Amino acid sequence: MAITQPTRNDAPARAHRPAKEFAGLAREWLLRTDPERLICLGRVITAAFAILAIYLDPTRPNSLLYESRVVLGLYLLLAIALVIFPLRYSFISPVHLLIHGIDAAVVGWLTFLTNELVSPFFSILPFVILAMTMRWGLKGAALGALIALVVQLVVGLPDLLDGDAELNIFIMRSIYFVLVAATLGYFGAYRERSRQRLAQLAQWPPGAIGEDRVSWLSILLEHASGVLGDAHLLVMWREQEFESGCVAYWANGTLQLADLRHTEFWRRHDPDHYDGRDRRSGEALNGLFADLPQIHANTDQSDRKVFSAAFSSVRYRGCVFVVSFANAADDTKDLSQIIATRVGTELERVALIQAARSEGRMRLARDLHDSVLQNLTAARLKLKLIGEGIPDGAKTQLTEVGSLILEQQQCVRKFVDENRPGEEGNLATLEQELPEFLELLRTQWNCAIDVSHGPTPLVVPRWMLYEIMQLISEAASNAVRHGRATVLRIAFVRTAELLNLEITDNGTGISGEQEMKPLSLSQRVAELGGKLAVCRNSPGFGLKIALPLKLEVR
Repeated sequence: MAITQPTRNDAPARAHRPAKEFAGLAREWLLRTDPERLICLGRVITAAFAILAIYLDPTRPNSLLYESRVVLGLYLLLAIALVIFPLRYSFISPVHLLIHGIDAAVVGWLTFLTNELVSPFFSILPFVILAMTMRWGLKGAALGALIALVVQLVVGLPDLLDGDAELNIFIMRSIYFVLVAATLGYFGAYRERSRQRLAQLAQWPPGAIGEDRVSWLSILLEHASGVLGDAHLLVMWREQEFESGCVAYWANGTLQLADLRHTEFWRRHDPDHYDGRDRRSGEALNGLFADLPQIHANTDQSDRKVFSAAFSSVRYRGCVFVVSFANAADDTKDLSQIIATRVGTELERVALIQAARSEGRMRLARDLHDSVLQNLTAARLKLKLIGEGIPDGAKTQLTEVGSLILEQQQCVRKFVDENRPGEEGNLATLEQELPEFLELLRTQWNCAIDVSHGPTPLVVPRWMLYEIMQLISEAASNAVRHGRATVLRIAFVRTAELLNLEITDNGTGISGEQEMKPLSLSQRVAELGGKLAVCRNSPGFGLKIALPLKLEVR
């Protein structure tokens, strides 16, 4: 059996391995150590080495050496007592200011006893700044630097006024304290911001599943943008097995959405190409915008930074682009990946819930077809048989009852047809589907109904056709029963994103100055994400309904 000899190139890696392991162990030990205990141990070590230093190399003047040793001894006892009996207060409690004030006072007194500005004990003052930064971040660093500067001024003022001033030491040491405070303050502020962003990210809003797609996407992307400092977000995702998907762009509180079923687009911009390691994310984003004329974005900003992060789930794969215009933090890349993973999870969850709902609706449609629809058909046949053997006057009333049953049959049948799986009849044309329904309404309410559709055919999903029929049916009922109308006029106008429906009648209208919206109609229109307005006619009553035109099947 051949034995592989290590090459010379492996020697540096083996040499650095113990150093990396030691660094890793030290890092883990520091992170696991209680910060309060770490500060207390630092105080003990500082006091102990100060006593050792003054013992090995006594300070000047000798007349004050005894006092210096007494002060250090008492300080060491205080430090040991705080290790054994730590203060039972929160780590960021203002009570700790008293202890750090004692730290600064002890250092100030030692420096006053030992050569003032040139005293070696001045090197302990940065410990106060460091400890206060650990507790209170940037505020602690600024307050610690102020305390150090005050101590230096009080101690060094006699030295500056005796004619033999150490002004250069005073100036340089002051600058040193300021720089230490600025550097430590940066890390304190960075830690605080990271903590706040992670806490905000943890409060991820639940998907607004009951709302339309634009609503819950807006909620999710608004939250993600807030975590990243109001960054712009572009999310693209596609089906795992089909070359179709969607692109959503969130910027300045506005969501733009584009459904894409172009094979060529997904071949050029497959999410697998953006795995989060591409350093040219900005160029990739510009290429996306160039192929998305329906998405309006300003790509000329020179101060932007772009990060990309990919995600993949059972049904979808996609990518999130984060466009930051502020000074992006070092953790923005990691947060972008977390957000991308969460967005992918939400998309998968919504798809599963919608699939479950669709399955439930199909089961309900099958049950309605096998029970209610068949029973209504049997009832109509029995009424027809009964009508053949009775006088004409009673036959008319039975015919009206049969018409009502037929209307309900049509409603149930349309619901069943809407939810049949695997059929291509998910879209309906209003000009073809409404006439039979309107004829039933004319017979039921004994009123004339005129309809205008416009020059082009109006195509809507069957579920939306069912909702429109319910709106017309309820409007006709209100017009005849409450307004005594004899003529109903219905006008359809389609725009790029809306289907406008105007229903007017020649009834008595409404009394009073306030426009009273029909409660049931208002609730149904609100559930569809539309708007309803009431208008007065002379005579009569009018409704203007604007519905978002959604062609997806639900």
